[in-house]
Amino acid sequence: MKIKDTRKENIFSAALQCFIEKGYAESSISMIASRAGISKGGLYHYFPTKRELFLGLFLYRVNQYSEQLRDQLHNEKSPDKRLKMLVREAGSLLVHNEAFYRFCLEFLSIGVRDAEIRSVMTDFYKETVGIFAHIVNEGIDTGLFQPIDSKKLARMLYFTVMGAFFTFFSVDPDFTFSEQFSFQINFMLKALQG
Repeated sequence: MKIKDTRKENIFSAALQCFIEKGYAESSISMIASRAGISKGGLYHYFPTKRELFLGLFLYRVNQYSEQLRDQLHNEKSPDKRLKMLVREAGSLLVHNEAFYRFCLEFLSIGVRDAEIRSVMTDFYKETVGIFAHIVNEGIDTGLFQPIDSKKLARMLYFTVMGAFFTFFSVDPDFTFSEQFSFQINFMLKALQG
């Protein structure tokens, strides 16, 4: 890894901790720079504003996790197994990257009032629903799944993920994310397969 990439990763790690501990509004560039072990000017070299850092952190980590999921799914041809694999891997990512998912709650809450962040989340939503719909269509085309409106089902899968995600981080959960979500996906798959 190049020094520039390492420094950027250190900034993202520091920003992540600040944003989940203090929130976006209360986190300052000085605080993030100090935690990253660089000067404020050094941080501004990579990110001219706190807002660009906030957006950059979200996009960088989402792209990183999306690549990991694509790599995991690449060799699996069966649509039902790919959906199950998505669930398993998403649960694993959540367990190993809980801080980032907590950050996502901050990101999403700001998106309620901020058009640019809302646009970024809309792109994420459309891409995720598109992936789910594609897998469902493959299952329908191969006769594995019953004919159904794949976009509506894909939205239902997305809403299921987001509902579990919001609940997991906003209450003292009496469930593990991966087990609950696995149950929900298996239940849907049984209904799809008739």
